[in-house]
Amino acid sequence: MAHQPQIVIITGGARGIGFGIGQCFAQRGASLIIADINLEAAQKAAAKLNTEGAKGSIGVVCDVSDRQSVEAMAGQAVAHFGCIDVLINNAGICPFIDIMEITPKQWQRTLDINLTGSFHCTQVVAGKMLELGTKGRIVFITSLSENFTGPSQGDYAASKSGARMLMRSFSTRLGREGIRCNAVAPGMILTDMTKHHWGKPEPAKMIENRCPEGRIGTPVDIGRACVYLTSDEAEYVNGITLTVDGGYTIGTG
Repeated sequence: MAHQPQIVIITGGARGIGFGIGQCFAQRGASLIIADINLEAAQKAAAKLNTEGAKGSIGVVCDVSDRQSVEAMAGQAVAHFGCIDVLINNAGICPFIDIMEITPKQWQRTLDINLTGSFHCTQVVAGKMLELGTKGRIVFITSLSENFTGPSQGDYAASKSGARMLMRSFSTRLGREGIRCNAVAPGMILTDMTKHHWGKPEPAKMIENRCPEGRIGTPVDIGRACVYLTSDEAEYVNGITLTVDGGYTIGTG
């Protein structure tokens, strides 16, 4: 990167996987824009990350499904830091509603946030990178559900498989301009949002038995992958999905 520290936008960065990603960049002295639908939570997360090594991070409100909100967020980032080096498209929802019961409104909301939100953020932030001549890095947080699904994940899987192809499309357009786009597909990750299930003895034992690593993943596991994909070490890595699941999808029989 031409300038240090990296200036990194993380959508949905106030908690869970987004916050874990922030922790990994904070350890490397990055300056973070924590963009979240909850402004107070975003500001608290940014302040906490500043105590963990981040430099002058800020929390801003952003509804990724709203184009004007995304444009305002990107404008704040450039006004405050002068540039944007990295965008992490992390914001997302997973309602877990049976595909035969989900309403058109609920279906559309998942797509608006998970898929169209990533489109808005990438197009707007990449536009800023191009204007400023930044060799930017963009990471989409997808899911194992881009390839595997079930009756209660139809909307989520459709949005995440769509996000994979969206990332590939942007990578073909932006690669020649020095902006790399890749994705990270998390496996089973323990967060505040998932601990009600994966924290139970039976599901936890299933993970332990099936995953070669013998444990459930953490947000920091995903953060480390994001740091790699946005580093100089990944200079020739473009348009790929890096699965970070401890080998879960391989299984152990």
